[in-house]
Order: sequence, then C-alpha cells, then structure tokens
Amino acid sequence: MEDQIGEKLPDSYLKLTRVFNQFEVREEDHTLRIPEKVIRCIWNDQLFCTPRLKTQDGRSLEIIYPGHWSFGKGPDFTNATIKVDGKIYEGDVELHVYATDWDHHGHSTNPDFDNVILHVYMWQGRGIKHSKINLKKNPAFDFEIKDYLTQGLLDLNNQLDFETYPVLNQCNVGLCHEPLSGLPEEQLLHLLNTAGEARILKKQERFHDPIIVDGYEQTFYRGVAEALGYPDNKKPFQVLADHLPLSTLKDSVPEEFKDEERVLHYQAILLGASGLMESQSWKEISALRKWVKIWDGYKDSLPESPLTKKHWSFRSIRPANYPYRRIAGLAHLLVFHEKKGMFADFVHQVSQLETENVPRKQIDSFFKFFCVDAKDYWSQHYTPGGKKLTASQQLIGAERSREIIINIGLPVGFIFASAGKFLELEKRLSLIFQTRRGSGDNKLIRFMKHYIFGDQKERTRLLASEKHMHGLMQIYQDFCTQSQNNCLRCPFPEVVTNYFP
Repeated sequence: MEDQIGEKLPDSYLKLTRVFNQFEVREEDHTLRIPEKVIRCIWNDQLFCTPRLKTQDGRSLEIIYPGHWSFGKGPDFTNATIKVDGKIYEGDVELHVYATDWDHHGHSTNPDFDNVILHVYMWQGRGIKHSKINLKKNPAFDFEIKDYLTQGLLDLNNQLDFETYPVLNQCNVGLCHEPLSGLPEEQLLHLLNTAGEARILKKQERFHDPIIVDGYEQTFYRGVAEALGYPDNKKPFQVLADHLPLSTLKDSVPEEFKDEERVLHYQAILLGASGLMESQSWKEISALRKWVKIWDGYKDSLPESPLTKKHWSFRSIRPANYPYRRIAGLAHLLVFHEKKGMFADFVHQVSQLETENVPRKQIDSFFKFFCVDAKDYWSQHYTPGGKKLTASQQLIGAERSREIIINIGLPVGFIFASAGKFLELEKRLSLIFQTRRGSGDNKLIRFMKHYIFGDQKERTRLLASEKHMHGLMQIYQDFCTQSQNNCLRCPFPEVVTNYFP
C-alpha cells in the first residue's frame, strides 16, 4: 500500500522535498520546515498579494521597492523602500522562516542589522515570542507573509527554480534591461569597453601616489598582498605589507639562507608579524616548531606589529584561501622574485608576449605568473596542526593569479609604461586586458549579466574579454551602488537612452 501511495505522489511534491532538503510534517504543529532561500525568492519576485498588506501590529504596508538581493553578510535585501501608514522608510529587509529566528541568529546584537526596516517571516511560530527589534537608525516592522501568498508553496515551487536564484529568474532584471536590449551590438560593446577602460584608469589613480612615495616594487608588493586577502582580509594584508616592507624583509634575513630555507624565514617573519602564529600552541606541534624558533630569532629586532589574530577573518572563506596559506604563498613569491623584484619580473614577462595573435598556450602560461605550486607544509594543510590533505594544493591558484594580474599588474604596469613612454609595453598590457576571459564568473558578474541582459543569451555571449567584464563591474560601481542598488533612483537607463538615441 505504501509503495502505491509513493508512486502516486505528484512530481511537484518530490521536487519540493529535493529543493527544501528537509520536509517534515509534524502532527503537533503542522508546519513545513523550509530553507530561508525559499522566502528570499518569494520576496524577490513579490509573490504575494500586495494590496492591503498589514504589519503584525495592524499598520498598512506598501512595498515600493523590495531591495537588492545581498550576496554578502548582513540583511538579505538592502536598500529597500516601504510605506507604513503613509510614511516612507528606506533601509534593509531581513527574512526568516520563523519570527523567533531573529533572536536565534543573534541579529539583535549585530550592528550589521541596525538598518533593517522590515522583518519578514513565513510563520510567527510557537514558544517564546521574539524580542522587540530596537535598532539605531530606523524603526523595524514585522510582517508575516504566509496569509498573503499568491499560491500555495507547492504551486510556487513548480513555478520557481530556487536553485538558480537570484541570477536566472525572469523577474530579477533592472530598469536598464529594456534600453540596453535594444542597443546595436557595436554600441553595446563600445559602452562596455569604455567602462572597462574607465575602471583601469580609476585603479591607476589609486596606485599613482604610492608609487611616487614608495616606488614600484613596494607598491606592487602591497597590491599583491591585498589581492591575496581579497575581500575580507584585504586590510590586514595591506597592514602587514606596510609593517614589513621589502627592504625590511631583505635586510633582516641573512644572505646565507637560500631557496627553501629562505622561504621558511620569510614565512616565519610574515606569520609572526601577522599575529596568526600562536607560539605556545604551535610549539606543541612538532611540524610547526621550526617557524616559532625562526620567529623568536627575529621578533625582538623588528618593530612591534599592530596585528593580532582578531584582525583576520575566517568566516565564509574557503579553507584553501585561509590567510595562513596565502601568507605562505606570498613568502614564496617574494623569495622567488627577490633578485630583480616582483614588478620587474612581471614587466619582463609582459614584454615576452606576442603583440598580435598571441598563442593561447602563451597567454595561459602568462596568467599563471603568481601561481605558487610549492610542496611544503602549507600546501598540505589548511590550518596549523590540521589534518594533512590527501594531495598538495596550490598556495595561490590560477584564478587568483589572473585576478592579481588584471587588478594589480595592469594598472601599475600602465603607469610604468606611460611614465617611461614604453609604447610596446603599453600595447601588450592592452592586449592582456582584451584577452578572452576564463570560464568562471563571480557572483557579481553572474548577477549583473542577468540583471542587465535577462535571458538574452546572445547578448551575454558578447561579454568575452576581461575588459568587458570589468566594464560591467564599473557600471555596477558607478550606478548600482551610487543609487544604493535602488533601480527607481538609478540614472543609468536615462544615460543609455540619451547617449545612444
């Protein structure tokens, strides 16, 4: 009998259980356990009856703008606009399955949620009532969404592909989608190319003054270090590079130490100054004692570091990208390029590229300039004293190497080429920027592709080069963020219409 019932279950139910990961019917409270992403998708597409909405305390509620789907930590949607009892409020929206999740997730004491104006949840839930939200910037209203859904959860599940949200759903396109969709290909590429060039110019402005003060090599070293920490550990890496400039590192380590032994000394100094080396616990692990011993020999002769372990973030970071491993990789780069300098070696590699019809093999090899493939302790461990990996992993991989070249190498290189009037070098740097991009897109690129072009695949296929992608990111920076991700305020659709009549 049970088999017969199972065979008759509709596909929608089976799909629901797969997407929801956990589907549980409880006799005592008859509730579905669903992931919060489902609520986010419903809110994103406004799949509820918007007229006559009421907050939990009976106030009239109107959703003017639902906000921007957040990819980072903090509230689920940012820069939303709502009207409560006729008064306009602007801020963030946080969504939960149950109202009590606000307290369970610790939002009441987290300053990232100080700007929440609306707390949306599927069910009020039972048990202890969640505490009144008392925020610094705005009052926050509660909204239980279940009674306003346009359809039941099973029906909504059939309509939506929860797994590909937010970048592939039909409703999540910007107001710029319509004017851009009508642009001829030539004009669209012109827009993206000029935006990409503007992005490089902005990056050049950032490096210009430091180059005058500190020189090319130190500025390049600082930039590479920051890029290794991007995004959450960018600041401590910058502090580390400034605290231990190239001259200090080179003067501190005796010339008698060569190759792998020299790398060990650089690693020990960088790890010690970073605050990540916990001497007592590291001494208890035989494989780590050598770094502690080396650091003990240097620390009294070096300025006291402002960094401690609390300055470093491990949250939401892949273990392969933990700062221990990035610092270890940075030490390898510094020693490898110590003789002539990392920037000098980079310029030399650029100068070896063909100026026309660059072989794919040559450009692929060039983009691995910053890769570190060492076989040492850190290539086999994610954490100090952690489990040994079954296979060694690169300390700096191909994707990060490519990002460093585009975001640090090109702008510093263009400054150098322009200052010295090295036209051939400038030509080769431009060629790198026009190179076909790798296969992977980050979340922002995937989001912007769909936000601007929707399901126009023939348009997204045009976005082939690094310059196009950076043009897309510059448009986001210049318009989306400046308009606080609120399409209703954004001038970009009007700019497109006026610039390309």
